[in-house]
Amino acid sequence: MSNIERIQTVEQALLQRLVQLEREAFGLGGLNEWHLVPFIRHGRVYVTRKNQEVIGMVQYMLDWDNPRKAYMMGVSIAKEAHGQGLGTDFIKKSLQVLANENIEEVELTVDPANVTAIRVYEGKLGFVAQEVRPNEYGQGENRLVMTISLGKL
Repeated sequence: MSNIERIQTVEQALLQRLVQLEREAFGLGGLNEWHLVPFIRHGRVYVTRKNQEVIGMVQYMLDWDNPRKAYMMGVSIAKEAHGQGLGTDFIKKSLQVLANENIEEVELTVDPANVTAIRVYEGKLGFVAQEVRPNEYGQGENRLVMTISLGKL
């Protein structure tokens, strides 16, 4: 079972590790220091560790139009931790933390071609596909919108 820890202070070594995880997961599309610092200070950034090393991160932002709703900006899990259920367990725990903070719904977007991620979100976590947003991040960058009601946790 994974642990969960909210990051609330900016520490350079940790920040470098988080950026490394993002680059491994998303390449140039991953968050960098300029994005992560505001998330740490004003959003929610959670990490999980294995043997003291950070192996996963998830970031959430509040939906200003619906303050009981959060948007999952991204999840990155170290390659060496893939396939062990650690990421799924970590995301479940982060959703439980949000539910305890009176968040009622979480939304995310995922590449419709990312069958593995969709299988985890739907089958293991309970997210429901809502719609496809064409060209969400530019020409040909479609995203599947998925939501989960935290009242079901």
